Amino acid sequence: MMHDYILKFPSKAVAEQFGIANGFAITNEDGSVETTLASHEYALHIIGEHNASDYWVLFRDLVGIPVPESADQFIYWASTWTVTDEDGADIPVPRPEDNPDIPNVFWA
Repeated sequence: MMHDYILKFPSKAVAEQFGIANGFAITNEDGSVETTLASHEYALHIIGEHNASDYWVLFRDLVGIPVPESADQFIYWASTWTVTDEDGADIPVPRPEDNPDIPNVFWA
């Protein structure tokens, strides 16, 4: 089952270190970080800085990759999140779309 995540990092450097630690990026011989934007298991879209703060990434899990423990602090929204309505039913938390502080970038 496919899951989408909006990740919010305090800086590009933190995002790159997270990517390296979890196998989504590597450090090249020249010291630059190269992100693997897609595989058969996931796809990434680097949004970058938004409103001159934070560093945002969209992550689409295509196969049910286990979420790394260290990711919880960076997950701003997940398609797996639900809330309970007044009838006790779980309903999905909608993707934040109307907040100007959140990048409004969607998958193509």
